[in-house]
Amino acid sequence: MNVYLQAMCFLGFYLVLHYQINDRTLRKRFALTFLTAGLLLTLLLPYVQVILRLPFLPVFLFLIGLALFITRNTHRSQRNHSPHPFLRAPTMNLAPNFPEDPVMRQLLQLLHEEIGLPKHKTLRLQTSLNFDLGCDGSEAKQLMEALEQEFALDLGDYDTYRYFNPPVFDVFLKRRAKGRGEKVPLTIGMLYLAIKTNSWDTQTLENLS
Repeated sequence: MNVYLQAMCFLGFYLVLHYQINDRTLRKRFALTFLTAGLLLTLLLPYVQVILRLPFLPVFLFLIGLALFITRNTHRSQRNHSPHPFLRAPTMNLAPNFPEDPVMRQLLQLLHEEIGLPKHKTLRLQTSLNFDLGCDGSEAKQLMEALEQEFALDLGDYDTYRYFNPPVFDVFLKRRAKGRGEKVPLTIGMLYLAIKTNSWDTQTLENLS
């Protein structure tokens, strides 16, 4: 197949993905899948050339994955600030005296979009992202960036390694995290208080939560 025709086909394929995948998490998963596929097919390039006759397939897949990854935050600015449907659904169990003001609704919507919230588990201010909701270091990094942008939150002395382990494959980050000791719960209540005070003070938040 002519290289220009291949390029046009893959461009069209990317545009379909770009406009159809609006969920940030799903977009990232597609991006990582295409990046991985592109790298793997590069190692199998002789077979790709002979069997599929598409020598540029690894390059195109890698570029599609890279483009999706770079634009994964495209739709964040278009977030609808009305309460997420889960907040009105009977399957969202909130503990008694759980705040339901606009700030908390917006925070829960953001948590659902970034790390996912359980439909049938009771949410409390003491519910921790790292222990109870299974949030890992990579998700936490994206979440805190979103909190900064969404609420103009000053992260102050926030230390991600106090709550989350770095990716196991990143030796550099593991060295930076060394010596933090046992991880401390990072709770919904801590995030809520930080947003309400517009700043992150570790000692204050952990004591009040």
